[in-house]
Amino acid sequence: MAILKRLNDIQNIMGQNRLVMILDGMGVSIIKKILNKNGFFYRNMVDMETTLVPATTVAVTTAYRTGKMPYETGFIGWSQYFEETDEVIDVFRNTNHYTGEESKLPYHSNTLPCQTIVEQMNIDGKRAFEIMPAFIPGGCETFEEWLDKIVDTCNSETDAYIYAYWTEPDSALHEYGEDSDIVKNLLRDMEQKTEIALNKIKNKTTILITADHGHRLLQTLYITDYPDIEECMLRPLSIESRCAAFFIKPEKMAKFPVIFNSHFGKWFKLVTKHEFECDYLHSPKPVRYIGDYMALATDDYGFNQNRECDLLISNHAGITSNEMEIPIIQINIK
Repeated sequence: MAILKRLNDIQNIMGQNRLVMILDGMGVSIIKKILNKNGFFYRNMVDMETTLVPATTVAVTTAYRTGKMPYETGFIGWSQYFEETDEVIDVFRNTNHYTGEESKLPYHSNTLPCQTIVEQMNIDGKRAFEIMPAFIPGGCETFEEWLDKIVDTCNSETDAYIYAYWTEPDSALHEYGEDSDIVKNLLRDMEQKTEIALNKIKNKTTILITADHGHRLLQTLYITDYPDIEECMLRPLSIESRCAAFFIKPEKMAKFPVIFNSHFGKWFKLVTKHEFECDYLHSPKPVRYIGDYMALATDDYGFNQNRECDLLISNHAGITSNEMEIPIIQINIK
């Protein structure tokens, strides 16, 4: 896909530093809605790209870090069904999505193996670094610490690839939504601090700032409110709220699309497993974890299995432009 090619082109520039900064959830629509046109991000936005499907952190940042498509890595969405233990697992946390208990499946070591670009470059004797939040050992506790580490790395290296990821504004958007003053102030503060920090870089550096996905305000639908839908389901929802995997009982397979579209056809595009694999994942072969049907959000709605699941104000993984369009912000320090 185009965004992976663009990142690959940056990685392969030689004789200078290459810095890729990922600000989670900072889609084009968020920039245009919140930030000033004369601000650092907006005025340096040279282009936009369409992100991958599903437009979600698990799929897209894993693709960014490995250079492989989601169907190749097996990282498809936040929660995936694993037949080995018959559970829906939040793959980044390795916990059961519905109970919160730690999964018995050590997926990182043997189920979803993938080497990062930085790891491969280091094996090849090249200089490469990842600068991550504190959920990764040795990661940064604050945005300011993250920026300082980026600047220090760029100023101590002359021919290195640096991949830097931060969790905001995504976390704040999930909790408060794009109309919140908390989100607006956070993003403006991030923009200002990023500009100040990057101006401290002395060595020649090509900088690309982008996102993994955008966001859309969310209205939640509960499967338990629709007994005829629940009766069709073989197991609970997985993948994402706005890109939901439905595993269907064999005897209900033919009726399910009719029932689903009668309730949700205005707000979702329902596709078969094969259609999703071919048309959205661009996979040449069948992919694990994909439901018999996938429901792709085209409006403000998303699914929760029941009212015990987390309620979010804003979400992503649907196929609207708000979620799919990501910025290409480029700065060249000579």
